[in-house]
Amino acid sequence: MKSKVFCPVCRVSFLVQEPVQPGDALICPVCGAKLEVTETGAEIKARRFPQEPLVEITERVDTFARLKSYVFNENKSLVLEGLMQKFETYGDFYCPCRFDNVPENICPCLETRMNQVRKEGSCL
Repeated sequence: MKSKVFCPVCRVSFLVQEPVQPGDALICPVCGAKLEVTETGAEIKARRFPQEPLVEITERVDTFARLKSYVFNENKSLVLEGLMQKFETYGDFYCPCRFDNVPENICPCLETRMNQVRKEGSCL
């Protein structure tokens, strides 16, 4: 039975095939975020999996890159550093390449999720 899950990170719903229970971990196939199931029902509710911020964002960018078959260049550590600075300053992992700290720019930002990297060869 398929169930719909709403990802609080990228704010997109996706389907899961297997039954899930509260406390189960899921990976969002859109943004790569690790989620914890909080409620089951017609639509499964989930939250960001409780992790240390550096572990969370490192896993998220690595998972997203794996899902999209992306390879980081030598600037990966700078990107992670910028994401951590935005987290410490603004409370979320806003894209370090963008000035506006709006939900569309939470890592991976909307442009990246919409295949700009594939089209342009880089995120900017």
